[in-house]
Parts: sequence; structure tokens; C-alpha cells
Amino acid sequence: MLSKQHAFYRDMPLSDVSEQLAAQDWLPSFEMAQISSGDYQGRYQELGNQGVSVVAEKQNCTIHKRGSMNAKHCTISYVRSSNYSLRFSEYNTFKNALFFLPSHTEIDILVGADVETLYFRFEESALLESARIISPQRWENAPDSLLLLDAIDRKPLEEFTDYLFANPAVNLTDNLLLDGKNITSLILEKVLLTIDSSEIHEAASPDVIARRRACELVNQAIDYVNSGLESHICPSIVDICTDLKISQRNLQYCFKKVLDISPNAYLYRLRLNRVRGQLLRPKDSDVTVTEVAFHWHFWHLGRFSSDYVQLFGELPSATLRRALN
Repeated sequence: MLSKQHAFYRDMPLSDVSEQLAAQDWLPSFEMAQISSGDYQGRYQELGNQGVSVVAEKQNCTIHKRGSMNAKHCTISYVRSSNYSLRFSEYNTFKNALFFLPSHTEIDILVGADVETLYFRFEESALLESARIISPQRWENAPDSLLLLDAIDRKPLEEFTDYLFANPAVNLTDNLLLDGKNITSLILEKVLLTIDSSEIHEAASPDVIARRRACELVNQAIDYVNSGLESHICPSIVDICTDLKISQRNLQYCFKKVLDISPNAYLYRLRLNRVRGQLLRPKDSDVTVTEVAFHWHFWHLGRFSSDYVQLFGELPSATLRRALN
């Protein structure tokens, strides 16, 4: 941690999705799940100063993030990858895509394996105040939902981000970059110039509308299951369809469209993620794998252990042993 003007830099190797979640502790009501199999490996980097931060994160497994932005901050994000395997709410990413996520907005992101996500976090009032100076008509009203922009040419912003992370300790300690501007002002300027030269991407295509509706239903289903699990009930697909008044075929379609996985498979892996999170942070040294598995409604311990290994690459007992040592 650097002390000058509260500048900071973090570079964290990640061995589990829960560590990636914990690093973003400024997001309320936020959850992550690993939904592709593999021994999870990732990296989280963050640098910042005076209410502005820049984050780079990458992991070797597909993850699903959901929650909502807090009341104070907004983010500008982009993806750097050869396959652009990312869905941000109802939008798929593409070359030069920028996502502007305002405060209070719901987050639903599917990130493919080995996709690097970069984002800039600002206090929304400060960002919009500066944006209105550059383009008053465009930013007269604050966005109230996710905004997809085509940056036309994102290269200058990407090069600037690379520069920041190339030698972050020096940049932050000196608090000066290139032309003598402080790091907060320079980050804000680079992002604003990129946004100002961007175009708003068409948001009303039939596929986008269909994906938006599918996202809403999928999140209703996940919220329903989470609510049941909190009450020590494990809802079935029949329960979901009955209470949400949706056909099983439509439920299958929606999960496949937004998460590329069946609802049964996703919800099963969601519970496996809950087990792993509890094993990594045991409430006491006497906790057992059996106790945690039963808590999350896994009754066939042999199958549970096999499925856990398949998803996370290690036995549940090994996870617990590592946490207790």
C-alpha cells in the first residue's frame, strides 16, 4: 500500500473465484460462481488514487457475476481477448466495445475462460460533471441503465492502461505521469476522450431484446433458488417453473441463451460453489466436509465428491485441509 495521497496498488494471484469476489468488496449484494471445470487460476490487479481506480482481472475458468452497483460509483469497462467471449447483461462484446455501468444498475456478466476484463471505477457525479463540460447535450441526463458504446478506436486507452500497470508503484508514488498531471486527472481525461469519440451502439435489435428478457428470467430463477437455500430448501426445476409461472422449455431456452448451460447444471454448480466457499472459510476447526455437503443438500457423498473434483480439480477434503492449515 502506498501512502502518498492515498494511492494504492494491489496485485493478487487468485486460486478461487471467492478471492476474486472478495477483492471487489465495494460492490454490494454481489456474487460470483465458477461454472466451467478446472483448477481455478487468476490474477487481480488494481491501482488507484483519490476515488478513481483501474482494475485488470483474468481467470482461466468461465465465471458468472451478478449483483448491483452501489449508489456512488460507476464503471467504464472493456474486454481484451482474441475471442471476445463475454456477455454483459443483454449485450455481447465486440472489438472496441465499451460498457458504461451507472450507479444502482444491476450487473449480470458471463466471462469466458482466459478473457481479460479491464475497468475504470469513478465516483459517478465527478465523471458526469466532467463529461458534461466536454459534451453537455450528450450527458445532460445521467444514464439509468447499462450503456453500450462503440469506441471506434480503443487503442489509445488500452495503451494508457498498459502503461499504468507496467510500473504502477513508480507511477503512484511519484503521482506524476508524462505531462505532469496527477494520476486521477489523467485517468479521467483518457477515459473521457475515449467516450466522447464513441458512438452509442444500437440497443434495440431483436436478439438484444430476447437476451434482455432471458437475463431477467434467469436472474429471477437464481434469486428464487437462493431464497430457498437460505431457508434450507433446495427448489427443484418443477418448483421454479410452477412458482415463476414459466414452462420448462422456456427456462431451458433462457439459461442456454444467457449462460450456455442448462438450468439443472447451473444450479447444481451454484451449490457446489457454495460448498467450496464454506470449506475455504470454515466457521471453526471442527467442521467436516459431510456437514457442509449436507447443509447444501448433497446427500450422495460419493457423487458429490466426484462432481466437486470435476468442477474444482481437487477433493473437498483437500480444500478444507488447506483452509485449516
